[in-house]
Amino acid sequence: MTDEPQYAVEATQTSVAILEALVDATEPVGVTELGNTVGVSKSVAHNHLSTLRAAGYVVKRGAKYEASLRPLALGERTREGLRFYQAAKQQLDNLAAATGETTMLFVLEETAGVPVSISEPEGGWSVPFRPGERLPLHVNAMGKALLASLPSDRVESVLDETDLVAPTDATIVDPDELTKELRRIRDDGIAFCRGEQYEGIVGVAAPLPDVGANRIAALGIAGPVERLNGRYLREDITGQVLSTTKSIQIDLTPN
Repeated sequence: MTDEPQYAVEATQTSVAILEALVDATEPVGVTELGNTVGVSKSVAHNHLSTLRAAGYVVKRGAKYEASLRPLALGERTREGLRFYQAAKQQLDNLAAATGETTMLFVLEETAGVPVSISEPEGGWSVPFRPGERLPLHVNAMGKALLASLPSDRVESVLDETDLVAPTDATIVDPDELTKELRRIRDDGIAFCRGEQYEGIVGVAAPLPDVGANRIAALGIAGPVERLNGRYLREDITGQVLSTTKSIQIDLTPN
């Protein structure tokens, strides 16, 4: 289970909670409503909103507030600074076009898998998460590929800090079974997910274990089991994922 920070700054937590509440809202929100949502008084909410507004993270609309687009700029700047993203983006799009399936590039951040880029071709699976979201590592092919790239002691540490929740009946939540699955992924160089995060959705991913700056990434494909199954999944799709990751690794290798 993830530990709470030992020296959490309450004011920072409140500002983050307010910003996230504004992002989740479908329309501008008033101060009183926002305070009720995050559990603070109207005056406290107003002080945080004023600070966030001065920093450019909140916009005032009449008497109400909404999140600005500044966090988007920060995320884009962070992503553009990732060398492996620059090397992988076009190949990710090419893989989506060639297979007609949704392709994804994930990176490991502490105990979570974070989508860096998602390419959805016409007719491909519409992904219910966005780049930048933190996702559990044990529930999808990309996350398991990331986990399998770690040394055993680090895997044990990550699992100790992770709530092994089960979004579906197929999710692996037993640590011993998951460890055995990760061993297989290391041996085969490929990870599969069969309805473990979303029922009826299958995924396949391969690790990019050395993409620079001590980062670990993974690239994969996900889509409905009606299309991704049998020999087509095991050979054709898997082969294209492995070929693409190999090509990206070559591009990242210094001359």
